[in-house]
Amino acid sequence: MNSSIALDSFHPEKADAAGVLSWIHIGDLHMTRRGEQNDLDLRAIVEDINAVFAGSISFVYLPGDVADDGSRSAYGVVRESLDRLKVPWCAILGDHDVHEKSFANFLNAMSQKTHYAFTAGGVRFIAMNAFDVPEPPSFTVLPKQLRWVECQLADATEREQKKVLLLHCYPSDLKVGREELIELIRKHDVTLIEMGHTHYNEIANDGRTIYAATRSTGQIEEGPVGFSVTNIDEGVVSWRFLELGALPAIVITSPSDDRLITNLEEQDNTTKSTFRIRAKIWSRAQIQRVHASFERQQVELQQVSGSSVWEATISTRGVPEGVYPLRVWAEDADGRKAQDTIRILLGAADSSEKQRQERDQDNALAAWPEHGLLGTQLGPNKNGKKW
Repeated sequence: MNSSIALDSFHPEKADAAGVLSWIHIGDLHMTRRGEQNDLDLRAIVEDINAVFAGSISFVYLPGDVADDGSRSAYGVVRESLDRLKVPWCAILGDHDVHEKSFANFLNAMSQKTHYAFTAGGVRFIAMNAFDVPEPPSFTVLPKQLRWVECQLADATEREQKKVLLLHCYPSDLKVGREELIELIRKHDVTLIEMGHTHYNEIANDGRTIYAATRSTGQIEEGPVGFSVTNIDEGVVSWRFLELGALPAIVITSPSDDRLITNLEEQDNTTKSTFRIRAKIWSRAQIQRVHASFERQQVELQQVSGSSVWEATISTRGVPEGVYPLRVWAEDADGRKAQDTIRILLGAADSSEKQRQERDQDNALAAWPEHGLLGTQLGPNKNGKKW
């Protein structure tokens, strides 16, 4: 393991040649010792990323609870894998990372700072520390960090950048700084908050911001091990959990699934006669054919040169307003197939169909198994299990 990692060594890659910004989120590792299952799984995840995803994603994100006991030796095990990763990576603090009531081991192994910001593909990422008081139960963001977050958000707003927060937990789970952070999120129109902590996959949409939590890698309580891929394609957010080794894989990056639309009152496709389909595809073998189906139409998608993105245009003439499935299939040179399905909204949205709750996590989506949301929420948060 390198003795330390300097923040200035983290340089996320740009958006791909198609303009789609993508990153991989590896859920809470809770690492303990070499050779245990989470160590083996992390090694396998790194191998998949290096073999298939490197060159098409901007960075890899670890959302805290990297080391189960915050020990130097556990971080050493994590770094053995991360040091082989061919993609830039970054990490934030979780409650288990301050198990020793200190930031020292995390700062020595994972990051030069407890909170920081960076820009990729026209998006400002603000990596926060939910434990300004370095004790596991604190969930504290103090005024100094909040002022820094406000400055980052204000600067990103002025530069017309999208804003993404990297935070260990839902903002509503904070014990100190909760109301102030929520106010900043609303004031500055934060697009997305990427979290760990829950131990299960979950997406919430409060009509302003999307909240995405990825299943723990080290303490799995539902489903198989894997990681999530998040994309921002000209402002459209897409998210999908990929099981380890499940390749090829597709994520439709545009248009938006209706469950991930935040500005419903502005959504009106009534006057549009066509829309563009874009899908990002990863495979160990060359992709040979990609096609999409929508309301009795089938179209072939063409690859955007220099990228893993495929696209086509499809007609909506004569299709009444409503919500419709859009499916994309792909086949690689080895004959392996993959597909993705989303729901797209045509016409103006009926706001009465989307009743938003005040608390962020109360807006969690129902089960969406095709994208890894099982809807069981087996984990500490909603089932009251011990950490």
